[in-house]
Amino acid sequence: MTDEPDDPDGARTGEPYRVAELTWREIEAALERTSTLLVPVGATEQHGHHLPLGVDVYMPEAIGERVAERSPALLAPPIWYGVSPHHAFKPGTFTLSSETFRRYVADVCASAGRWGIENIVLLNGHYLAQDPELEIVVRELRTEHGLEAFHAPLVNLFAEVAAEIRTGDVSFHASEFETSIMLELLPELVHVDRAERVDPPEESLPLTDYDALGTNEVGWALTADDMDELTRAGNIGDPTVATAEKGEALVAAAVSKLCDLVDALEDAD
Repeated sequence: MTDEPDDPDGARTGEPYRVAELTWREIEAALERTSTLLVPVGATEQHGHHLPLGVDVYMPEAIGERVAERSPALLAPPIWYGVSPHHAFKPGTFTLSSETFRRYVADVCASAGRWGIENIVLLNGHYLAQDPELEIVVRELRTEHGLEAFHAPLVNLFAEVAAEIRTGDVSFHASEFETSIMLELLPELVHVDRAERVDPPEESLPLTDYDALGTNEVGWALTADDMDELTRAGNIGDPTVATAEKGEALVAAAVSKLCDLVDALEDAD
């Protein structure tokens, strides 16, 4: 987990960063060099015929690893369960109530504050769906616990690059972006031969859009029945156009922006 990064030009802290692998005395020592904690937050839910249930955790955890290899930060164990009621139409999906999820994430982060963490960055791999909950968590951590807290939805971090390199018209769930990232990070878990294109309705309601980079001007959500009607396979969009090269570009964009944030936080302490 702590081998040299693939990029020989990437700076490296040279220090262990995975909280779960350290002793409490090693955590004490680590707090001498950093007060920032990266918390991968995802979900365990269906991702079509071609992707595993853990996509939304695998992505932020791997991106967090790359950030911690280059910038001074600790990496928390990931949060595997999220707000996924709209995916409950397929087996293997776990979902929490919004209240339970918010309380759990907030408690995890607040406990880190008690042993010396000052900055929290929530790396959200289940972006769009649980953005509202994590925005509330960030506000609570800042106002009630005195932590410098940030919510980082992965799609926001790589949106500019995604818009430039995409070839599919729609990538809403388990399609071009997520499949490309998984082909870069964990290709052995991607069943390319099972991927299929699923087109959403040609028209959506005004101010809404079935696309991760779409023009969604109002808050809205899908139910499990909605998803069941929209997709037999489970994905929405075209995963067949995904490539590892696209994934590499998306991951690099996210890592670069997160490193900038972490470095600034540490410089300010």
